[in-house]
Amino acid sequence: MNPEERLLLIDELIEGSIRDADHLRIEAELIVDASVRREYFRRVQLEWLLQQEFGTSDCERDCEDETLSSVSTASKADQAAHREQSANRSKAISNPIVSLAMFAVAASLIAAVFLLPRSSQQQVASTQLLSTSSPSARGFAILDGQEDAIWQGQSIADGELLPTGPLHLLSGKIHLELFSGVRMVLAGQSQFSVDSPMQVTIDSGIARAEVPEPARGFRIKTGSGDIVDLGTEFSVAVDDSGADVHVIEGEVELHADSGDSAGQTVTIAAGTSRRLAAKTGVTSSELVQPTTIGPEEFQRRRDGRKQERLSRWLAADHILRQTPGLIGHYHLGFDSSGGKQIENLVRHSSDAASDGRIVAANASTDRWGRGDAALDFGRVGSRVRIQVPGEHRGLTLMAWVKIHSLDRWYNSLFLTDGHEDGEPHWQWMNDGRIFFSIKVPGPTPSHDGIQPVYYTPPIWTPSLSGRWVMLAVTYDIENQLVTHYLDGQAIDRDEIKQEDIVDTIRIGSASVGNWSQPLYRGDAEFVLRNLNGSMDQFSIASRPLTEDEILSFFEAGNPNE
Repeated sequence: MNPEERLLLIDELIEGSIRDADHLRIEAELIVDASVRREYFRRVQLEWLLQQEFGTSDCERDCEDETLSSVSTASKADQAAHREQSANRSKAISNPIVSLAMFAVAASLIAAVFLLPRSSQQQVASTQLLSTSSPSARGFAILDGQEDAIWQGQSIADGELLPTGPLHLLSGKIHLELFSGVRMVLAGQSQFSVDSPMQVTIDSGIARAEVPEPARGFRIKTGSGDIVDLGTEFSVAVDDSGADVHVIEGEVELHADSGDSAGQTVTIAAGTSRRLAAKTGVTSSELVQPTTIGPEEFQRRRDGRKQERLSRWLAADHILRQTPGLIGHYHLGFDSSGGKQIENLVRHSSDAASDGRIVAANASTDRWGRGDAALDFGRVGSRVRIQVPGEHRGLTLMAWVKIHSLDRWYNSLFLTDGHEDGEPHWQWMNDGRIFFSIKVPGPTPSHDGIQPVYYTPPIWTPSLSGRWVMLAVTYDIENQLVTHYLDGQAIDRDEIKQEDIVDTIRIGSASVGNWSQPLYRGDAEFVLRNLNGSMDQFSIASRPLTEDEILSFFEAGNPNE
């Protein structure tokens, strides 16, 4: 594609008149070439500035949306909006007087924007073009652990934000951390809701709460009345007839709100139990000890179970390393001496990848709670460098990751240094989709060099923030299929078109958690693609692993089993 054709396609993309085939061609250029992205951004700048003079507020909004959206996800509705925008501009140009004025203004705007220093252009872009909305989440507590828990109607994973509204635990135990700092264990069949950081409603069930000083005044509501802490740890057992309360430490206030005792308030101290009944108010209770274990004991038991799973995983990992076709298997972290070399634990093949080299990444806690056994890639420039020799007919990439946020357009999982023919790229998009591609050799008489991209549906939600998950993707030449996995389960399958099949996959020099292409272009400026999160294991195979094999890797390495 020559420069003149490239500019024409960029203009057609902005105006919404681009053909589908040309849309794919310019998308590929935008993905792999920073200079094309800069040119696209400059054209959008000019379009926006012209609309400031001659366009409508609708056109201004459409232009802003185009700047913020990924070109590869531009919808037909977006294109229609741009065609309307183009029509509005044409109406202005049709008037000779307006046309002359427009071109005069355009010339001055070009001088004003494009003759500015790069930093000033970036300021124009950030202050005039971009409008962002903050991500949001709903809830007041995190599910910080489960023990044989069975939920009715839904399954909630460890580390997830607890939904608002009524919840029903059928059996087992759960540990909650409210945003106020309150820690609570609920056990057995419990119907409850977390109403705010300072209030939980329990319709039935058993609970034990530990309340720190900043959360003094925390309230549990029942059908018989309220339990208000005064800096304490207490347990409660709630049924249809009332609530039995036992104070372990500190004091609580019991507020009766039904029957003749409505408005009654009684304060009880450590070692004391009382019953809060629907009809009789506060009376004596036969409860003489806590109704369930507390948060501290729950934590000790959970840590013990995690250590058991860690031991089982280490044993299973020795077996999984023998998986046929596995050419790279890394436990990402610093060694005991603080060295930055990471051993490739599979070296039985001539195509085996090199050992890894840590660059700029910081030590982090792994999914088992071990310090320095994971790498955090949040620091700009962070990565692990590896070399993968040979040519491969098929591919599997797997990684255990913990994402803080998707704050880049592309958030790198594994990228080759460039994006040459036969090379794979694996990334997490800021809209929550997983991106995988292998560059198709071209152009040829039968192929125009398009880079096919295989996306998942958006899978990111704020509840995944800070939670360890296992991602995997396979490239299956024989079955012409790309399959994405989350926590051992296939979540998306895409057909590889006949003309897009890459028979020979090459990797060479590559980076885990970042992209190294700018380092080899001699240009110090680069687009940030480092992963805002941690990774503690990365694996690569020169064939598509089966669903059962990928599930085995997940089940062996799942810390929350």
